Amino acid sequence: MPAGDNISVHGVLFPAPITVMRVMNFFARALRNIAVLLACTLPCGPHAAAEPTLGMNEQPIHDAARLGARQDVEKILKAAPQARDARTALGITPLHYAAMNADSGPLRALLAAGAPVNARDGEGRTPLHMAAFSTRTANGKLLLQAGADPTLKTDAGRDALSMARKVRADELAGEMSLWILKGCKPGKPC
Repeated sequence: MPAGDNISVHGVLFPAPITVMRVMNFFARALRNIAVLLACTLPCGPHAAAEPTLGMNEQPIHDAARLGARQDVEKILKAAPQARDARTALGITPLHYAAMNADSGPLRALLAAGAPVNARDGEGRTPLHMAAFSTRTANGKLLLQAGADPTLKTDAGRDALSMARKVRADELAGEMSLWILKGCKPGKPC
C-alpha cells in the first residue's frame, strides 16, 4: 500500500502505515475526552445526592408548567400569583412550557389565571408555536380557544402553522388551517 493512502477503522481514517498501537492510542484518547466531558456535566460534591434542578436557574413555576400537573401550578400561583408572568433568561413564560407538557392541566391552570396567551419569548415564539413544535394538538386547541393568534410570526418569520407542518404535527396543522380559513373566534364553536 502506498504511504499516502489512508486506512479506515470503524469509520475513522488513519494515515498509512497503520499499527494496532496507533488505533488503540486514538480510541483511548477519545474515551478519556468523553470521560472528562461526562465528569464536567455530572453533579458532584456534598449536594450531589440532592434532587437536581430541573431548569437552569428557573423558577419553580417553570418546572411545574413544563413537567408537573395542574395542582402543582395552582399551588404555586396561589402562593405567588405574579409567578404567572415569570420569565426565564430566554424570555420563556410558564405558558410556553405548559404548551409543551403532555398533561394539559398546567396549561388550563395558567389560562384560568389569565396568563397572556400571545406572550412572546426572546425569539418571538408564542405558546402556540411551542405547542406546534412539540406536537401537542390538545394544547394547541386550548390555546386557540383562549385567543392565541395563529398568524403571529417568530423573529425568524415562522408562524405556528408552518412550524406544525415542519414537525409533521398534521392534526394541529389542520386545526390551525381551519381556524384561519373559517375566521374562528376565541370562545366560540368553530
